[in-house]
Amino acid sequence: MPAANPTTDFTRNGTGQNSAASKDVEAQIQQLRDDIAALARSVAAVGNDKASEYKGKARRVANDAADASMQMVEAARDQALSMEKDLERQIRTNPIQAVAIAAGVGFLFALLTRR
Repeated sequence: MPAANPTTDFTRNGTGQNSAASKDVEAQIQQLRDDIAALARSVAAVGNDKASEYKGKARRVANDAADASMQMVEAARDQALSMEKDLERQIRTNPIQAVAIAAGVGFLFALLTRR
């Protein structure tokens, strides 16, 4: 039997192995690219979900603030109406005193505006 030539066997097998290894590396690189693209899509989806979540929270906070301010305006209006009714009741029960107070306030206003 002829002895096997290691150099010839290596060259034949080496070329085939290099080609196979090269294809394997290319396949792995393509898989990495696909994985990175999928990861980027996932990150974008999570980012969009978080952005939507924060928009919803901001919208709820804004609505709560608007509701609270409307309640405060309503309470202030109710208080002003109550004070108006109390003042009207006081004027009806003591009309002379109310006229005297109005005259005094008018006199003071006239003195202040003259200077």
